[in-house]
Amino acid sequence: MIDELDELLDAEVDSLKIDGILHDPSYLTAITGYYRQAIDAYYDSAANYKKIKKELFNQINEIQPPLRPLDTGFFFKETVY
Repeated sequence: MIDELDELLDAEVDSLKIDGILHDPSYLTAITGYYRQAIDAYYDSAANYKKIKKELFNQINEIQPPLRPLDTGFFFKETVY
């Protein structure tokens, strides 16, 4: 969701939940740091955010477990039960 983070911030979302189920604490620490960098860059300057979001996405993708590929979860999908 780091690619769409600006849309969430434009919508004045007050908080984000990073799902850490089945992840190592070091993974969660890294992911949280990447999102903090992205949020800070966005509020510093939207141009800064656009410059670093691809780099942050690549860093997240590098530490993502192979069996759990990155996606947007249910953010853009209709929930079907």
